[in-house]
Amino acid sequence: MSTRVATLPYNPREQFLPYHDRDQRWSCIVAHRRAGKTVATINDVVERALYTKKPNARYSYIAPYYAQAKTIAWDYLQRSTEHIALKQKESELSVTLPGENGTSTVRLFGSDNPDALRGTYHDGAILDEYGDMKPSVWTQIILPALADRKGWATFIGTPKGRNHFYKIRERARTDPGWLYLELRASQTKLLDQTELDEMRAQMDEDEYAQEFECSFDAALKGAIYGKEMRLAEEEGRISTTVSVDFDEKIPHVFDLGYTDDTASWAWQRRPGGYVLVNAYHDNFKPIEHYIEWLFARPYTVGDVWLPHDAKAKSLQTGKSIVEQFIAAGIRPRLVPNLSLKDGIAAARKILPYCHFLLPHTYDGVEALKQYQRTFDESTKAFIQKPKHDWTSHYADSFRYFSLCVEHPDRLTASPDPVDENGMNLQGLFEEREMNLRRGIARI
Repeated sequence: MSTRVATLPYNPREQFLPYHDRDQRWSCIVAHRRAGKTVATINDVVERALYTKKPNARYSYIAPYYAQAKTIAWDYLQRSTEHIALKQKESELSVTLPGENGTSTVRLFGSDNPDALRGTYHDGAILDEYGDMKPSVWTQIILPALADRKGWATFIGTPKGRNHFYKIRERARTDPGWLYLELRASQTKLLDQTELDEMRAQMDEDEYAQEFECSFDAALKGAIYGKEMRLAEEEGRISTTVSVDFDEKIPHVFDLGYTDDTASWAWQRRPGGYVLVNAYHDNFKPIEHYIEWLFARPYTVGDVWLPHDAKAKSLQTGKSIVEQFIAAGIRPRLVPNLSLKDGIAAARKILPYCHFLLPHTYDGVEALKQYQRTFDESTKAFIQKPKHDWTSHYADSFRYFSLCVEHPDRLTASPDPVDENGMNLQGLFEEREMNLRRGIARI
């Protein structure tokens, strides 16, 4: 172990010594709950900031949400640097440290505001619970920002199914350029056995395996499209070899927001179903940004579909989103106004007909895999309302896609699957229309 770690008020756990002594550029730590991975990585980055030879070095700890970064890591960072920091700024969640070649900065971020991570370099980055972030935070923002100064990165987290964190873990397990640590509660002995026995008694088998035994095979609880997406993967419908005719028009559908993400899916009709050609997202952008993005597509854009509430006028502009699109020369169509419940049912019915083109739909595919219902702590059960996180906007946009495309029972491949009530997608639309006429449409 490096003797320099001893200069910090930190006593490393034996399980993390290989991490502190690493010489690999990339690292992945899959660890059970309360193993101490955040404490270990925060103190490690402080040590590296103190002894780096790089001038004006910048290091980042990134949590899924800014509030999480402040709650989880800020106290650790303050405590680790309170006697050595030149400056601690809670307003920026940053500390400035004396380095060997000028000063170094360690700062906390949330991936929910990716623009705060853009436009600068990173000499090292910690991505905590990467599975709860958009995959593109790494590939499009952090990785390029590490390139010019050959920075390093560490991924830490607990499994949540075979998502993008799982893919990082699989590479780390087999690539000699990576350090990989897997810390299972049954092996580390960091938690008392009596406490583990209590956890096991109160959790189901999958939950315990996921949280304490680092299992990526445990079922993701409350996954709304879990079964459908597993089938899509098993049947080879998520692939880089899906054929697309870019000479044909390609329609788009948007779930539009300003402070929240905007997400869009693009697709093309194919024999027996649909190819999802592209999944796009951004946030904190005006409507003009998405209009310009459409005009910049390297193919001919077909119909553009917007949510039903796009007719409402904005307090910011005095115009509706529909009016802004029309003014730009795009006459949008509106998605049928079905309830969330019916929309999810429609999405489930269209998914068996869908093929996804990688890598262009990668983030969207991961979102559909992880889209979950909300767990009600008081009733100890999943409620109908989906959890609101980074996956929601992709899922909402896909739900709109399923409502505006031609019904599966009109496709030639196979009959439209029915739900447990024997209702197919066409039936959902007909039921909705009947309810509207009766004045009892569900919200």
